[in-house]
Order: sequence, then structure tokens, then C-alpha cells
Amino acid sequence: MVSIAYLTNIRTLCKMTSSHCNEGPREVNNPMMTMLPEQEDSMPVVETIKKIVSLIATCLGLFVIIIGLKYAVDIFQLIFSILKTPASLTVPIQQLADSIGGHAFDLILKDRTVPLANIMALTVYCLGTVLSAWLTLALMHTGAKIVSLTAGDRSAVKQLLRSAFGSSLQPKTGAGEDQGKIRG
Repeated sequence: MVSIAYLTNIRTLCKMTSSHCNEGPREVNNPMMTMLPEQEDSMPVVETIKKIVSLIATCLGLFVIIIGLKYAVDIFQLIFSILKTPASLTVPIQQLADSIGGHAFDLILKDRTVPLANIMALTVYCLGTVLSAWLTLALMHTGAKIVSLTAGDRSAVKQLLRSAFGSSLQPKTGAGEDQGKIRG
């Protein structure tokens, strides 16, 4: 005799897996088998290893993004501190100018002296900040690429976007299809 709970479990499994849905209830000779769910095929070892490697790579990508974000915050903090108190920049610029050559590069005019070493030091300092910002953005971009390549299940992303935005999210149409339609 087949229990009602067993038939309900079979129907639920059929809805979830859509396999064996056309089959009717099966006779079970052993009454103890009605209480035990059927075992599904286990996932191959290669698929498990692939998922583990993908998880590790995704975590690595997130770690790289976080490092880039920390550096970006440091750079913005440096820029805002310089804009807030420009006098804090004089000591590093003077030290850098002294390391370049100090007063050896001064341009002497008729009525005044132009400290070219300070201008060169300021230029090097600004270019270093720009280079640091560019490398930080490249680091964050690389981390985002790693995450995108390892966790890029497009159907899951589409389903998430549809659930978030509802039916208003429509796929893009080609330029030729879009011309003949009237929007209203």
C-alpha cells in the first residue's frame, strides 16, 4: 500500500525536477521505503572541485576589490587633506625638492629667484598621486573582472534583476526592430 505522504513527495519532486512526471504512483513492496526519500545522483567530484575553485577565485576577486577600495579611500583622504590645509604639503614638497637638488635648479631672474626644484617636486608629487589613483582603479577593475568571470551566472543575474525591477525590465531590441514600433 502506498502512503499519501509518499505520493505527495513524488508529486513535489516531479514539479521540482520535471522528470518522471508522467509516471503514476509506483508500488512499493517494503513499507519502510515509504519513509525514506529516494537518493538523487550525487554531484561528480569534478563539478565539486570546479565550484570550490570558483568560490576561491570569487573571494580573491572580492579581496582585490576591497584592497583597491581601501587605497581609493586613502587617496581621496590625501587629496581632501591637501585641499583643506595646503600648508601640510610644504614639508613633503620641500623634502622632495631637496632630494632632487634643492637650490641648484633655481632660476635666477633680474629681480627674483624661481625655485624650479619645488615646482618639479610638486609635479612629481601630483603625478605620483594620479598614478596611484590610476593603479587603484585598475586594481578594482581587475577584481571586478575576476568576480564577473567566476560568478557570472547570467541567468541568475537576469532573474535577480527581474525580481527587483518587476516586468518593467525588458530585453534590448535591435535597431532594425525598434524603428517600426510606435511607442505610446
